[in-house]
Amino acid sequence: MPDAAAGAEPTFDDGPLPLITSEPFEALAPEWAALHRETPGALPFSHPAWHEAWLRHCGADAFPVFLALREPADDDGEAPLVGVIPIDVGGAEPRFLGDPDLSDHSGALVAKGREVRAAAALIEWLMEDLASGFEAWGLPPPGPLRSALIAAAGRYGWSADEEPEAVTPTVELPDTWDAYLAALPKKHRHELRRKLRNLEREGDVGFVSATGPGEVAEAMEGLLTMMRDSREDKAAFLTPEREAFFRDLATGLSEHGLARISTLTFDGRPAARIFALEGGGATMLYNSGFDPALSSLAVGLLSKALLVRDAIERGRDAVDFLRGTEPYKRHLGGQPRDIVRLRLSRG
Repeated sequence: MPDAAAGAEPTFDDGPLPLITSEPFEALAPEWAALHRETPGALPFSHPAWHEAWLRHCGADAFPVFLALREPADDDGEAPLVGVIPIDVGGAEPRFLGDPDLSDHSGALVAKGREVRAAAALIEWLMEDLASGFEAWGLPPPGPLRSALIAAAGRYGWSADEEPEAVTPTVELPDTWDAYLAALPKKHRHELRRKLRNLEREGDVGFVSATGPGEVAEAMEGLLTMMRDSREDKAAFLTPEREAFFRDLATGLSEHGLARISTLTFDGRPAARIFALEGGGATMLYNSGFDPALSSLAVGLLSKALLVRDAIERGRDAVDFLRGTEPYKRHLGGQPRDIVRLRLSRG
C-alpha cells in the first residue's frame, strides 16, 4: 500500500461514523448545494448541477447511487449533511460517478475535517453491499480524501493500489501581471509579449466575461462554433450529447457563480472564447476555441494568457489548465500536478 500523503497519517478514533445511506437526487440536491457553498475548496465537479447535467446528457449507461453522509441526529432530530459521494454501481465494481473525459476531478464532496470518517463509512457501506472493490478516480495526491481512502482501506483489511491517471498543469498566481510575466522563462516571456504587442498593433483588443445564465447561454453557442471550426479533434469530440451537456452545464453552474465564458475580442468581434470554471480559489480552463481566420495573430494562445491576467486582477489564487499536457500550458507557466486513481480491493 502506498503512503497516504506527505505529512500526518490520517487517524481514527472511537467516535461514531457518519450515517451513510442512498438518497434520491431530487430530495438531496438543495442540501447538497448548500454544503458545497459552505465547504472551502469545493470544486464545480462536486456540485449537484454538474451531476445533473452529466446524467441527463451523457450518463445513459450509468446506474447512479447518491450516498449521503450525515452526522447523528441532534436533539431536534436534525441529521446534518457532511458529505455526498456519488457512485456508479452499474459496472463490474462500484466507482465514482462520471466520466474522466469530461470531469477532471472526482465528484465526491466531503466537509473539511470529515474525510477520514467519510472514507470509513464508504468502506463499511461497500462491505455491507458485498462489493469486492471500488474505483476512486480523479484524486489529487495531496488531497485529504485520497489519504483518507488509503487509511480506511488499511483499517478494514482492504488493499489500495494507486496509479497515475492524468496531469493538470497549474499556475500559482502572484499579485500582479508584471510579476507573473517576470516568473516565466525568458523565451516564453519574450514570445508572449511579442504576440501581445503584435495583436494590439493590428487592432483593438478586449477581454470580457459572461457570468449570468443568459449571457453564458448566448456565449456558449459562439464557443461551440469556434471549437468545431478551430480543431478537427474538437469537432469530432462534440457529439450532440456533449454539446447539450456543455450548454446545460454552463448555464447550471453559472447560476451558482461556478462558471463563466470569457471572450477575447478583436476590433469588436469575438476572436477566441474560453469556458472557465471557478472553484477552490482557482480559475479552471475547461475548454476553448478560436476563430481560425485570426490564427496568424495567435488569438487562441493569447486568450488563455488574458484569462491568467483576468484571474490575477480578480484576486484568484491559481489558474488550473486541467487535464492534458499541451505545450501552451507549460509556456504559460503551468506546473504539473498529478491526478491519481485508487483501486480498493477487499482483502
